[in-house]
Amino acid sequence: MKMNRLLLFLIVSLGLLSTAVISYAGSLSKPKVMNDETLILTESLSKNYDTLILRDFTFDRAEYSNVSTDEKKVIDKISPSLVRTINDNVEAELKAKKVFKKIHKNTSPTGKAVILEGEITEYNAGSKALKMFVGFGAGKAYLKVKGRLIDASTGKELALFEDQETGYLGSMTTMSYDDLFPIQAKDLGISISKFIEAIY
Repeated sequence: MKMNRLLLFLIVSLGLLSTAVISYAGSLSKPKVMNDETLILTESLSKNYDTLILRDFTFDRAEYSNVSTDEKKVIDKISPSLVRTINDNVEAELKAKKVFKKIHKNTSPTGKAVILEGEITEYNAGSKALKMFVGFGAGKAYLKVKGRLIDASTGKELALFEDQETGYLGSMTTMSYDDLFPIQAKDLGISISKFIEAIY
């Protein structure tokens, strides 16, 4: 009798364990590419989507940190090129790695499409004086963005992310923010492409 109970316990335990393993194997892990990541989808993008629509990031609600009135005018002037740089690099990286069969910019979605959209949330021009005299990352210049992937047909959110691009140049160099921001926009585009590739 005790042997039968033990055998039954082992069978049930093995069954539960195998179910847990299968369940875990079918779930997605966070890529850990961005500073903050939320995955709502439970299976890779490639199982349900063959097209990516890139929408230009917006910047009209961005916060300005360590920015004078004159510097704000310069940042507003270069912002359209910064968002183009982000999307150009997302597109180039994903096409080079053959992620998605089709990638389009700012077009109406058709078929099995997922949309990438986002915004620049902060421009921080940093401080040359702090970088020179304090160091250790003080006075760093950076761009901060947030974005999401959504199902084109339903509008359902699939994944959310936030990231801040500083890099070595943003922390250490005395380059001006208007020279740094284009470099950081490129790096953000590459990071976003890695995030998408990881969940594709």
